Amino acid sequence: MFGFLTPQGKDSADPLQSSKAAAAWLRQLPALDVIGRQQHVIRALDGVRGTQRPIDLNRIAAIGFVDAALGADRRQLIKQYIENIESAPKLAERIWQALWEMSQAFTLAYQQALESALPQAGNARWRAILPLLFVRFVHFQGTDAKLRVFKYERWIPAKWIELHQAYLRACEMQCDKEPAVLPAAGAQAQQWSVEQEYLYVLLVHQLNTGNLNPTEIDWASSQLRAWTRRLALEQIPLSLEGFFVDLAGREGLVKRTGNDRGSVLRYLDTTPLADGLERAITALREAELTDQGPVAAINQQRLSVLRKIQPAVSPTSETELRRDPRVPVAVSARVRIGLSRICQDLGAQAAGETSNDVNAGTEQIEVFAVAGAPRIRRKLPSEDDSLAVSLSSWTDPTWEIKDRSVAGLRIAATGGIGQSLTLGALVAVRQSDVGGWLLGVVRRLNKVSNEDVEAGVNIIAERVVAVTLAAKRRANEDLGYVINGLDMSTMGERFEGLYLPPPSRPDKPLAMKTIIVPTSEYAEGRNVLLTTARSVYTVSMRHLVEQRPDWSWATIQLVDKKVREDG
Repeated sequence: MFGFLTPQGKDSADPLQSSKAAAAWLRQLPALDVIGRQQHVIRALDGVRGTQRPIDLNRIAAIGFVDAALGADRRQLIKQYIENIESAPKLAERIWQALWEMSQAFTLAYQQALESALPQAGNARWRAILPLLFVRFVHFQGTDAKLRVFKYERWIPAKWIELHQAYLRACEMQCDKEPAVLPAAGAQAQQWSVEQEYLYVLLVHQLNTGNLNPTEIDWASSQLRAWTRRLALEQIPLSLEGFFVDLAGREGLVKRTGNDRGSVLRYLDTTPLADGLERAITALREAELTDQGPVAAINQQRLSVLRKIQPAVSPTSETELRRDPRVPVAVSARVRIGLSRICQDLGAQAAGETSNDVNAGTEQIEVFAVAGAPRIRRKLPSEDDSLAVSLSSWTDPTWEIKDRSVAGLRIAATGGIGQSLTLGALVAVRQSDVGGWLLGVVRRLNKVSNEDVEAGVNIIAERVVAVTLAAKRRANEDLGYVINGLDMSTMGERFEGLYLPPPSRPDKPLAMKTIIVPTSEYAEGRNVLLTTARSVYTVSMRHLVEQRPDWSWATIQLVDKKVREDG
């Protein structure tokens, strides 16, 4: 489907001169090469702008015909993007880029069509086409917004200004509430007004909560699109709660405070949306009691998504869900991302400390639960301490801790060093005022710009040890040989992991011993060998605490222990 090898000769000189010409041209394009077909359409749309061809009613009809014809392609590409985001990120990025380029091409095409239509609004035929042009222009602004939210990105002020001006112009032309639909979309296609599309764009940005993955964002956006039809913007607020949008401003929806007033403000009461969301949550809870099998897992995921977006769209202002108080700080930190990198750095550090330690013979792995383990104590900051001073003592790219609590951190980075972060990523954080590494999981992500990123990290361990594990094989007397009391024939392929001494997870302490291993190495009941300086343990992986595509956190059970002869 990703050929890009279609002969260029199939692009006619002017395929968008009429609906009939566009239909004949589309039939010649490759049926199976979805991205390739879109590239042809993008070139045709660019050609209209580049040659300054007049935008007449026939050409507008041709653009609308192609728009409707490619609707299925866009839906297919979004589905493929979601399916590949974790397993094939490079392919997913290529698909995302194709979707974005297509949305940009249609946005500019409809913008050009509006520039031709508005001066001729006195003509009945041109006036009739205005609602559709505004609807499709704002629709593709919504596509751009959704694509940005997929990557946790936010609009720049210029994009908001462009959107607000288009909506204001539609209001001036008194076509903001007129429903419209592409003629080629079919008789059953749903009609949308400019206001409804505008509200959808505003609400899609509310999904940028930082804790939803693209699959969840796609499903949630489809629910919002249906609920948007029950909403309306008001010049006079109907209640003290809800949202407002400044049509002369540089941002989207803002929660009301009671002091918001202005002639270009519009107010949005999301109570109908919140009621629909609450009914959906109730229905999913009831379904949990009866639905079993794969449907139960889907219902649980959807219930989780609705709970995550509920604070973002609720008309009430009481949406603070943090269990623990956050303390603002300005502390530099080192951050390691990904299981492999964390194992590498923590393992190297442990080796260096062991070689310089006179008590290097002490056991590294605690095999029994630790009761009342002391928490890491932070050094008291001196009065002359500052972020600049702490930064000067770190040699590698530095992150900053913005705030922290018992169970979490808000970390931030500039200069593009944090762009590799993803939702659910495993991270190790060493703060400049704390003596050890914390292990956490990224639960919330906010890409403020192409250079700046912030992440909410849920701490899962305040103590962590990098370990080397090996698959356990059956002993072979003929091929085996013993080193330091260890039968090497029992040692299978080795892999790196992290041992989390109990208790772990400060917010909901786990008294069990746990390890984090690559997901490809996890299997419930699998026995592996864990070797320390003094002992060789056979441990069995038990139930999962959490699993991601690249790492799995599981409890372990001690099966056997042998003391090494050199221990």
